Amino acid sequence: MRPVWLLIAALLSGCFDNTYVKEDRTDRRPKVLKVTSHVGGTHECVLVRDRIWYVGFGPQLLVIEGRGVREARAEPAGELGRTGPVCDLALWRGDLVGVVRRDGVLRWDLAVPRQPMLVDRVPASALGIRPHGLSVVGNELFIWGEGGVVRGSDGKRFLPSAALAGPVVATSQGVVAVVGRRLERIEDGRFVGAATDIVPLPASAGLEGGFAFMLQGPGGATVGLMGPDLRERSAEVMKGTFNRIRLRGDRLWILGDTEMASWALRQGRMEDPVFARVKGIRDVAPLSDNLHAAVGSFGRALYRLKEDREGPGDEFLSPQREPGRLDRSIFDGRRVLAGSAEGFWFYPIRGKATLSDKSVDLTQMPETRATLAWGTASVAKGDGKADTPDEMREVLIDGPMGKARWSPPNQGWVSTVVAVDGDLWVGHSEGITVLRKGPSPEVEEGTPAALALDEVGSVRIPGPIIWLHPLRTGGGVAFVSRFGGMGVAELVPDDAAARLAPSS
Repeated sequence: MRPVWLLIAALLSGCFDNTYVKEDRTDRRPKVLKVTSHVGGTHECVLVRDRIWYVGFGPQLLVIEGRGVREARAEPAGELGRTGPVCDLALWRGDLVGVVRRDGVLRWDLAVPRQPMLVDRVPASALGIRPHGLSVVGNELFIWGEGGVVRGSDGKRFLPSAALAGPVVATSQGVVAVVGRRLERIEDGRFVGAATDIVPLPASAGLEGGFAFMLQGPGGATVGLMGPDLRERSAEVMKGTFNRIRLRGDRLWILGDTEMASWALRQGRMEDPVFARVKGIRDVAPLSDNLHAAVGSFGRALYRLKEDREGPGDEFLSPQREPGRLDRSIFDGRRVLAGSAEGFWFYPIRGKATLSDKSVDLTQMPETRATLAWGTASVAKGDGKADTPDEMREVLIDGPMGKARWSPPNQGWVSTVVAVDGDLWVGHSEGITVLRKGPSPEVEEGTPAALALDEVGSVRIPGPIIWLHPLRTGGGVAFVSRFGGMGVAELVPDDAAARLAPSS
């Protein structure tokens, strides 16, 4: 009897194609980092004109009609993953002006209110500052942010040494701006008062030339009224952290992550207080005397201030929810469950997010250490001293070929690191960056070896990025951002670069 192995060999010899030649099937096309799927984010600001809502939602301007349910239009302010969020809006000379945080200022013509037409874009490089907000003073527009204040009509820059300037108002002592907790005259930087936010009062408030102000402290905020001389006339103390004050109609609003409050302004006093427990509110705008548009990390809704014939007061109506604030997350390889006290969401990879009745008590801890073939990366712990805030400001890499360090842009902080297909993916306060080992540099004999890093790509997402979950298929991650929603970021072929590459 023939040995079994001879029979198998005979069968195989007739089945396999001996002419097969191995090929290198590695995809060597140039690749770029892109956000290929995205859900959620934060509604940053709202402005209402003739019952039409204009809302800054991520890198786009939403146009919403009536009671906030019907979205009529979405105008992109830039490419997702390459552009900051639309964070402030103002009407100036009949047009709508919006700030794209740190990127620039846009101007839309509202001749057709439901179809804003972009007519001007001024980048941060032309402004000379990284913009954060707008103030209209008389007939003049002021743009403020990192690096000072810029006057819109002629581009003149003020307070160039300010790390971050805030709202601008005209006072009896000149035009002043918020700088930290100080009010400084923009012409010469002279200190004239204290506030972290300020708005001018209308004539109906009964305090001619006066202002409403907020002074945020470590454990609470003082909100009140100032006279034209910037001296406090009346004030209330609120516990917690608040994002901004708004003057809408004849009412003053203070808005925070867990609460908002409102007062009627009469005869130079704050009266008729209303306090509402609401999570994640960022802005309000009146639709009528009693009905307001409200937006934030929770999404958007109507807010009825007081009881009327339609229903009780202090009530939110027609909520349109979004996965905005995400503090906790777990991942099973196919779905992300993430959320906060504002609600929890299921996100199937590249799918649609849905509200869930499940919650996350124990979250997966973000990875702060990753091991690659070319080194071990860890998030810097700093020196532990309160007067040197250097914790989580760098990624430190130690490998057989040397050491390296990397810091995120804009003096941001690092939240997590993971290894994906031999690359280091870094989540930080500005978005996501992918690092790869570069060619070894030449060093003089006797000097320590240095590890070269190449930045393969980066995307901007309103952060911070809290979790990066490597995809099972490789080439990318599912990300979870505290205020920028959830999605997928991948290294994908750069078709434009491939078309420009010389043929071999």
